[in-house]
Amino acid sequence: MIKNFKALIRREFWEHRGAFIKTPIIISIVLLVIAIIGYIIGLVFASKTGSTEFVDKGINELHKLSETQLGTFWDVQLISTSTLFLFVLYIVLFFFILGSLFDDRKDGSIQFWKSLPISDSETVLSKLITAMIFVPLVFTAIFVLYSIANLVLTSILLMFHGQNPWSLVWIPANIGKVTLIMLMGALTQMLWALPIYGWLMFSSSWSKRRPFLFAIFIPLLVAVAWYFLNVVTRMNFAQVDMFKWPAKYFMFAALPYGSISLGDNGMSLNDIASNLKASIMHVEIIYGIIFAAVFIALSIWVRRYRNTT
Repeated sequence: MIKNFKALIRREFWEHRGAFIKTPIIISIVLLVIAIIGYIIGLVFASKTGSTEFVDKGINELHKLSETQLGTFWDVQLISTSTLFLFVLYIVLFFFILGSLFDDRKDGSIQFWKSLPISDSETVLSKLITAMIFVPLVFTAIFVLYSIANLVLTSILLMFHGQNPWSLVWIPANIGKVTLIMLMGALTQMLWALPIYGWLMFSSSWSKRRPFLFAIFIPLLVAVAWYFLNVVTRMNFAQVDMFKWPAKYFMFAALPYGSISLGDNGMSLNDIASNLKASIMHVEIIYGIIFAAVFIALSIWVRRYRNTT
């Protein structure tokens, strides 16, 4: 069984290399290129005006900051970037799971996979484990590589201006702690997104033509019907929860850090870590796990009998 899982997980990475690996790499490259272009624009502006004030001012402002302020500065940079990586991760996994059980029916490859000694449970669970564990680890690893490359680039630019990158970059930057927080954010995202993943997987297994429309419009129809039922019958006691819970799951799934503000009057990395721990302890997590378990079980059952689109 373990060998089957390894083979199935490798299969997912082979088939979705672009989404799982190339996407975070492209994000990293784009961010680094933007930083370089911004610096080059500053140099061009300085050469045309005959003044280096535009470039030197930013360098000098960084030099004037205390070690604590420098730490906050780099925390903001790294946490903001990790938020972008986690948001893109959620989008990637959303569409991966949505097509996870539909695409092999669409292209007919399901017949090949069902001819192998692999159960439907193994197939479905391998896709879920890939999405919940291995892809977030890949995104986190590439985020760490990007962060190091960004700090190296900044160090080189600082040395060109006669500054000490060790004291301005490497000592105040908390790469290890930010990486740990990103892993906690990925875990939080995984738990809050689990009912969404379960529903998407069921939509992928059940829908014969357009799983996206099925996944989106069925909940919308249920929500609209529930709203009008409350309006007509005046049973408003359950109306708030009906709309509050889905919004909460989507919010923590897309942005696991929630609303953060780093700075003198804002939050610290320890505060963000504490908030992530607290969000995992919400009772809604248990409801979401139960909901996901039901729809994942239904997805396995449907896959046994649905071999074509």
